[in-house]
Amino acid sequence: MLSEEEFMFYRCKNCGGNVLYHPEKKKMICESCGSEESQQKMPQQEHHICGNCGGEIETEEHTLACRCPYCQTFHILEDRMEDGEHPQLLLPFCLDKHQAAEHLKKAFAGKVFLPSNFCSASSVEKMEGLYVPFWMYDFHSQLHFEGEGEKIRTWTEGDEECTETRVYRLVRDLEIDYEKIPVDAAISLEDGMMDLLEPYNYQGLGDFTPEFLSGFQAETYGETSEEVRPRAEEKINAFSARYMEEQNAGYALVRTFTEEKNNHLEQARFALLPVWKYIYRYNGKEYPFYVNGQTGKVIGAPPIDRMRMVGMSAGVFALLFIFLKTLFYFLEVL
Repeated sequence: MLSEEEFMFYRCKNCGGNVLYHPEKKKMICESCGSEESQQKMPQQEHHICGNCGGEIETEEHTLACRCPYCQTFHILEDRMEDGEHPQLLLPFCLDKHQAAEHLKKAFAGKVFLPSNFCSASSVEKMEGLYVPFWMYDFHSQLHFEGEGEKIRTWTEGDEECTETRVYRLVRDLEIDYEKIPVDAAISLEDGMMDLLEPYNYQGLGDFTPEFLSGFQAETYGETSEEVRPRAEEKINAFSARYMEEQNAGYALVRTFTEEKNNHLEQARFALLPVWKYIYRYNGKEYPFYVNGQTGKVIGAPPIDRMRMVGMSAGVFALLFIFLKTLFYFLEVL
């Protein structure tokens, strides 16, 4: 839908080309003349109009950065980065499109029944880099546990087997600080898919800078921090439970009387994390694949080319038939 957003893009001071962020070099590079750090911010004079070619650009409700469908210039919607929608943190892309494609091909290299054009050069070229909106939470958690633990010792005295059971009262009071617990807040992407792309290495996470968006698609959050906070607490509660189990290890049996978890939210920050999205179309159906833009981890389920599977199976049976026929012939001769 067309809206009244104000676009901006980065133009090269030397040649006027579109300057994009290059993950491999970690610099802004002009895609026309190759000059580095030559960007000049170009604000738009008209709403939803490409400042490079004059074409109309359609945006969705949560679009933060997009590309002109006519001249392919990447634009950033400045007015959507105001107030509470301004990203606070950003993890830049470390993999470019070609590197992401290599990770994708490698992940499915051993699949013999894939369609022949899966990950072909023409289809992979349509892969898009997307900054996915996440909320990142810091919690201070207090855990209280009361219960009993049993330790069992067995030994033999003569012909008798002896067993000693000791019961211990267990009281645990633990405090854990959690930092940057990620939960995606994109309406257009499946929550489960984004969870499977974790973990990210947050050493490269830094303050948001709009230059990083140039060359990629981006979305602002579609769910508030309060709406997705329960998913963050599910993550930390699961970790807290495992941590408590570790503290109670060494007992043959643990009985729980009281278990309390209190999670105190310290802050929630809006962050953008890098994902390469690849849509493969086969027999009228779309198969989405996602590549972690930092680590290269791949998520997705490819289709099976049934004709290829039947053909290969027929070939195997034919070879088996010839082998058995030859074997029987030699057995008859002998």
